[in-house]
Amino acid sequence: MSFLVPLGLLGLLALPAVIVLHLVRQRRRRVRVPSLELWQSTPAPVKRKPRRLPLTLLLLLHLLAAALLAVALGRPLLKGGAFEPVSTIVVLDTSTSMATADAGLSGDMTRFAAAQAAAKQIFSAARNGDWIGLVVLGPTPGLAGLGGIAAAPALSTALSTMTPAGPDGDLQAALNLAQAAAKPDDGRVLPAHYVVLTDPAFGARARASGPLTVTGDLEWRTFGAAADNVAIVAFAARPSRQAGQQLYARVANLATQPVARTLQLSLDGTVVQREPMRLQPGAEAEWSWPLPAGARIAEARLTGSDLAPIDDSASVVLSGGATRRVQLISAGPTPLERALRAQPGLDLTLATPAAYHPDPAANLVIFSGFIPQTLPNTPTLIVAPPQTNGLLKVGGIKRDLRPDVASDRRFAAIDLTAVRVTRAEVVELPAWGATLLAAGDTSLILGGIFDGQPRTIWTFDPVDSNLQGRLAFPLLTAATLDTLLQRTGDDLRLGQPAPEAMVTPAGATVPAGSILATPGVYRLAEHNAAVAVNALDADESDLRSRERPAITADSATIAAVEREAGHELWRELLAAALIVLMIEWLYLHRRDRRRRRAPRPVPGIRRPA
Repeated sequence: MSFLVPLGLLGLLALPAVIVLHLVRQRRRRVRVPSLELWQSTPAPVKRKPRRLPLTLLLLLHLLAAALLAVALGRPLLKGGAFEPVSTIVVLDTSTSMATADAGLSGDMTRFAAAQAAAKQIFSAARNGDWIGLVVLGPTPGLAGLGGIAAAPALSTALSTMTPAGPDGDLQAALNLAQAAAKPDDGRVLPAHYVVLTDPAFGARARASGPLTVTGDLEWRTFGAAADNVAIVAFAARPSRQAGQQLYARVANLATQPVARTLQLSLDGTVVQREPMRLQPGAEAEWSWPLPAGARIAEARLTGSDLAPIDDSASVVLSGGATRRVQLISAGPTPLERALRAQPGLDLTLATPAAYHPDPAANLVIFSGFIPQTLPNTPTLIVAPPQTNGLLKVGGIKRDLRPDVASDRRFAAIDLTAVRVTRAEVVELPAWGATLLAAGDTSLILGGIFDGQPRTIWTFDPVDSNLQGRLAFPLLTAATLDTLLQRTGDDLRLGQPAPEAMVTPAGATVPAGSILATPGVYRLAEHNAAVAVNALDADESDLRSRERPAITADSATIAAVEREAGHELWRELLAAALIVLMIEWLYLHRRDRRRRRAPRPVPGIRRPA
């Protein structure tokens, strides 16, 4: 046995102090006498013998308690057998589907709560020499903390502050981050063990990104079971063909059984429409309603209940959003102009390529069939790039295309089954970009960061499609704007950071940058405006089991680093000291009760000898 804090043994000095206190304590007995005058004739006291140490039960209890506490202060370590320290990194899924309250889990807890408890157990089981860490698998993977066993309390605290919200994160990026975190900062090389905590619904976006690899041992844990769910997957306002605006809603039955539900529409808190529905498994239903003038907030809500109520409602703010300036550069009329004017909060200006001059006040610039030699230092949308340009390699044309692969959730939420693109340019994927929407292996929409600004490319012209007059056109335009402009007005998604200080539907204030985890209508704290926060993610609402992503785990050979495992005994010693003190209290309590019950001498009456 060894002591981690040897100075704590100085507490053993309390033992002689306890003995001295027991020696000097005077044991006097009260005796009633008729008068103190009798003491004047009392002879001088005889010389007493030296007092001996009273070996009483009370003294022994005091000495034992003091000894236990003093040894506990020294933090004794009981050595055990040798073991090989390991680096354990927990990868925690924080997507919206983890908020599901599964009936199969203990106490109807959510999948995320069960994953939190499992992660805390992993951290508390770490031994001296181990290395632990936590990676958050959210929309943007991040490192929540790492360190030795001393970091376990901080990691558990970080776990308690997390809430599930947003789409599935990039699993490969999270694993890469975990591999970097698995290297201790003291230069040791330890075997890596990764624990992914997720649910059965994870995997669609991970599979789309291709094969995954990791160096080390991988453990995959899922919480919850497959479940049926009905969700609102689209809810938006768009201009009416006659005048004003109309609402569009889409509901999906992501279940294996037919369902009967009712969609309830409210305007400014008053129910104005009810739409009964009966959906077959995998079926969807769409509605549109005209909006009366003056309506400010619209809400759609599904009656009934299921395991994921977070996607049973959606809101739209019809006024009060921030205005953003958009510059459209086109050689002639384009249906994109009408789709842009249908978007709330946009101030649209037009120009031809010959008359183009960068607008320093523009929040977004759109080039249709034209790319300037130098792109502006502003978010940019390029529509139907010309064959000859200095930015993209365009080689050939593809015809009769049907959008069927949406790797971005904003486009996946749009029903594009009836959309046909008659002609699109074949654009080579640039190093800075990624495909957001495709028809087979042909990219239709690309996006990425170029020269420090977001850039999105439509490889087709809306004229060469059947988008005009369809509900999908303004939704596709809104999703594209969402890739370029930070939304601060009418629509945000769960899992996004708050663009500024906001007031939740419950009245609580969340600071800027906080992850939005509750749907509803928020208020912007600094000015009079409203923001709708919705789920609207068909992938996260689909709670059916999916195949686990294929991950290649390469266990590297690492030389064993053995260290003595130990168990600290201070907790046991402290518990034993408390037990001793309790026994002492019971002993004193019982002795006092006996004294109170003993008969007291009556004055004037002598006891018989």
